[in-house]
Formats: sequence, C-alpha cells, structure tokens
Amino acid sequence: MAVATVAGITLAASTTACSGPAVARPTPAFSPRPIVVITTPPSTSGRYVVVAVDDHFHDIHPSDPPSIQGRRPLVVRNEGFNLHNFTVVGTNISIDIPPGQQFRWAHIGGHLKPGFYTVFCTYHLSVNMTGNFWVTR
Repeated sequence: MAVATVAGITLAASTTACSGPAVARPTPAFSPRPIVVITTPPSTSGRYVVVAVDDHFHDIHPSDPPSIQGRRPLVVRNEGFNLHNFTVVGTNISIDIPPGQQFRWAHIGGHLKPGFYTVFCTYHLSVNMTGNFWVTR
C-alpha cells in the first residue's frame, strides 16, 4: 500500500485499486440548472454620463459603443486628477475638462448629427484614451 502525507493529511491508496477491471459507477441523477445572467438594460432617458478618469473614458468603450438618442443630455465628467479633453473626430469639438469639472450639452443631437463617433483625449491619446458611441434620432 502506498502512503502519502500532504500538509499533515495522510492519504492511503491501494496499488491494486487502479489495476482491476473498470467498474461502472452510476451517474448521479441531477437536473442541470440553466445559467441566468441578470443585466439591467441601458437607460434610454435622462442624461447620459461619460466619466473621464485616469486614462480611460467610462461608458463609451471602443469595444462596446452605446447608442445615445439625440434628445438626451450628455455630461462628460472628469473624476480624475489630470486634465482631460473630449475631442470628437471629424468635428471642431475639442473641450478641456479640468479635474473635478464637467461639461454638459442639453441635447447631444444639438451638437452631433445621427451617426457613429470616435472621441479621444488629446492629452492621453498616446495611452489610447479613446471612446466610441452612436447618436440616434
């Protein structure tokens, strides 16, 4: 018989246990539970808030761009310690946002037509501080 001690626990195994014929073991009866993912659908009303912090725009990730209805207010808030910027590619919009400050548009559609937009921070473009979003009707 082989004996092994692991962290103060003694395990004993018979060397003949593995060499015998295969024994069919009954499969326990169970009913698999479905995986349930609970998500909150994105809000379609009220202001849409984008947070600039560190070297990142929250809520307008390039990999998962949101759709923002043109009638919604847009707020971009700097919650970091560094100066950030909100530049919209293909427009003349480039707004500096000091730490602890924000800018607000009453309706994003008053500044941007329906379409797909990319934004970046001019101060942190070298570390890929970018974002994407859709403006819809």
